[in-house]
Amino acid sequence: MKNKFVSFLALLLISFVAVADHPKEDVEKWLAKMYQAAHMLNYEGSFVYGQNNEMTSMQIIHSVDKKGEFERLISLDGSGREVIRSGDTVTCILPDKKAVVVDKSRPDSKFPPTFPLKIKELSKFYNFHFGKEGMVAGRAAVKLMIKPKDKYRYGHTLWVDAKTGLLLKDHLIGDNGKIVEQFMFTQINYPDAIEKNRLVSPNKSQNKKFTWYKAKDFKSKKEPRKSMSWKVMKVPPGFIPGVKRHHKMTMSAMPVEHFMYSDGLSSISIFVEKQMKQSKNLLGGSTMGAVNAYGRAVGEYHVTVVGEVPHATVKMIGDSVEHIK
Repeated sequence: MKNKFVSFLALLLISFVAVADHPKEDVEKWLAKMYQAAHMLNYEGSFVYGQNNEMTSMQIIHSVDKKGEFERLISLDGSGREVIRSGDTVTCILPDKKAVVVDKSRPDSKFPPTFPLKIKELSKFYNFHFGKEGMVAGRAAVKLMIKPKDKYRYGHTLWVDAKTGLLLKDHLIGDNGKIVEQFMFTQINYPDAIEKNRLVSPNKSQNKKFTWYKAKDFKSKKEPRKSMSWKVMKVPPGFIPGVKRHHKMTMSAMPVEHFMYSDGLSSISIFVEKQMKQSKNLLGGSTMGAVNAYGRAVGEYHVTVVGEVPHATVKMIGDSVEHIK
């Protein structure tokens, strides 16, 4: 009996080491494989997306050829909404709003979600390790766990297709340890080729009758510090500034200053616009699933901070935005 117990204890220890003590290089290999799969494979399937105790069903068709990436997302909840991506152009078809919105894709707007390929810098703010393998949509999946080291960012639990590397399931973990957002494939296939007619909306004649909103082209560039009239004075460790944009929102004529900050995994947007008399700008905090927002008035202007980060993060940044004269 004693020998059996010792053998069981040894086996348990070996299993724990196999799960928890993979080198960071192994994690990076899986992140790289996951990135390549999201952009270089043909795949189609159904998935569920959930937040605020509500679940939405979607269908995705993704194709890659010499001309680039093509993707079509179709809502299965009855609204008839579709999102079609061709290269860097995204077209959102909203039958329930009788509208079509055409815009340029953003780095964080693609599905499935993408993650950084290198984790050396991120290791200062997150812990990376493996969990126990499982099954998702009938396929063997490798489990990766990303845990933040402070209260200013969320964690992730990822299940990656063990064969193809495609991200099959993602739990976004809030600062209270609860799941604040999730998605999971319920069915997935990897066809050799996808017919082009499956990547366009079948209701072209109806869509022409809708109101179309097209984003005006604008150039994004890093501006010299001296020319910036607005400045973010305080951000959590690891968040660095990206581009600063001055443009008009797609469905509005209101000019907006747009700043972006990222730690390499989590991103935050800061919008500064002039207050309108009849506008209903956000004051204080607001939460929708994983997204937290915080707004405050600064003289004649309004500052809004939005991101898939905890409330403490958007509040810290929002309260630090100053107008530099």
